Amino acid sequence: MKSPSLDWLFLDAGNTLVHLDFVRVAEILRAETGFDGDPALMESAEPHARLHVDGARLDADGERKRWHAYFWTILSAAGWLDRALIPDALRTLFRVNQTFTLWSRPGRGAEETLRNLKNLGYRLAVISNSDGSVEGMLDRLGLKAHLEFVIDSKIVGIEKPDPRIFRMALQQSGADPARALYVGDMFHIDVLGARSVGMDAVLMDPADLHTERKCRRVREISELPAILTP
Repeated sequence: MKSPSLDWLFLDAGNTLVHLDFVRVAEILRAETGFDGDPALMESAEPHARLHVDGARLDADGERKRWHAYFWTILSAAGWLDRALIPDALRTLFRVNQTFTLWSRPGRGAEETLRNLKNLGYRLAVISNSDGSVEGMLDRLGLKAHLEFVIDSKIVGIEKPDPRIFRMALQQSGADPARALYVGDMFHIDVLGARSVGMDAVLMDPADLHTERKCRRVREISELPAILTP
């Protein structure tokens, strides 16, 4: 049953609808650097890496530092010992990511969840901090068909948590912010960003690292319909 108080659901892409393909990351690093990391260890460390960089204030150098810290947390958990060599690994991963995004693994039940939400009467769209490739990636994975539009920060020139990117989605959709919800994986960027324009938000928290946060949480996208049920 659709919630009578909600019309629009705006969703993040990375780490919400789609996730890092850790098997592919491990294969790339093995081939390019000789590092033989366990994909399962990388995946278990990723929520902690995300928590580590959430809320970082970014300038051009800050972006580099954030992703350095993000991947250092992931790779060190899998046995990478030399932090000084992380930039080499990042260059390798970013080079590959420019050709085909590494965030290419659909979340468990993502397509079915979007289809069910749409069938219930919710209108769906994506607001993503990305590199210009997110719409094509969602199309390849069969997820775009359930969305009315996709806003990519690289294309519009504004990144979350800037309120303007959320307002852009509200304007494009014609949604009342009081009847809209945002779903994302970072508290400061997604939850607080959405709240800044009057939207409620749900936080993706796969490892229960945000139990103290005053917001609704789900561990994976397939849990979303249940918490929306009136």
